[in-house]
Amino acid sequence: MRPAFRLGMLGMWHTHADGLVRQVAAHPSEFTLVGFWDPQPQVVAERRQRWQLILPQCHVYDSPEEVLRQPLDGVVVEGRVFENLRLARLALESGRPVLLEKPAGDRWDEYRRLIDLAGKKRLHVQMIYLFRYMSAVVEMLRRGRRGDFGRIYEFRARLPKDLSDYGRLAEELRPYRGGIFFEMAGHVIDMMVTLLGRPKTVTPFLAHHHTQPPATFIDHGVAVFGFDHAWGIIEVPALEVAPHARRIEVYGTEGACVIPHLGSGHLANSAVQPLEIFRRGATQWERLELPAQTLQITDLREFAAVVWGTKKPDYSLEHDQIVQESLLRASGMWDGPPP
Repeated sequence: MRPAFRLGMLGMWHTHADGLVRQVAAHPSEFTLVGFWDPQPQVVAERRQRWQLILPQCHVYDSPEEVLRQPLDGVVVEGRVFENLRLARLALESGRPVLLEKPAGDRWDEYRRLIDLAGKKRLHVQMIYLFRYMSAVVEMLRRGRRGDFGRIYEFRARLPKDLSDYGRLAEELRPYRGGIFFEMAGHVIDMMVTLLGRPKTVTPFLAHHHTQPPATFIDHGVAVFGFDHAWGIIEVPALEVAPHARRIEVYGTEGACVIPHLGSGHLANSAVQPLEIFRRGATQWERLELPAQTLQITDLREFAAVVWGTKKPDYSLEHDQIVQESLLRASGMWDGPPP
């Protein structure tokens, strides 16, 4: 039996960090968190107070270098998006593989250099896109890869954020021109690229539609992605008041699939996740009630297995680069070479 996989965490700010820490605490025979670091004292204080209840040995170091001097099998990067690539680079330079919070930074050139470094050092970099391992998503992608939908001609996804979070999101996303679209769309671009590959065209429609300032905050984004034989349409508003409105739809020449409510990546979810399937020639839709997958433990297990060499990654570096490029283009934040 292998010893527990030893992780360090650089950056403690991100919302998803809490769920990941809780999964490590719930599986002590598989994982341990050796140490933490974050540049903001208020973040450290809040997280330390919360996490010490479940991780009594929650040790926070004074610098990222101190964390990286500990015996580690891998590093989780959970800071602010604009600082995460620098932290990931520190981890790679120390010889550690990286579990990197989404999105993969906000500058294409910095991300490309990170991936080049990972390739030179032969180190694994895995993105944390929480919806990848949700039960309905896994089943949708399995059926899509198997060809159940025939030739897919449309992928549509809607991933709203609640209006009650508007003020907080406007402030947190101030550094990013793409606003709420940049924050959320990567989750479903990830799925779209899995099913359809690299888009040939990306056309964003980004706006501020709330009467509340700041007028520079993109609070409603739609992007249309063009493929040889399909459209991808992704919508991300920060104005939602209707419940259960996160939805994914896939339509093809042999069938269709709908996730009527995707749920949340890190908050409490229903014990059952529905998936609606239609097969060509049928008279009605079939509804599957799938047991909900506990989130983030699968990401951790995937990371450890790839680092230990017992499996190949579910998602390749090439896939992750296509997702990040597509996200930056759709968010109006592309700073790489022209297409």
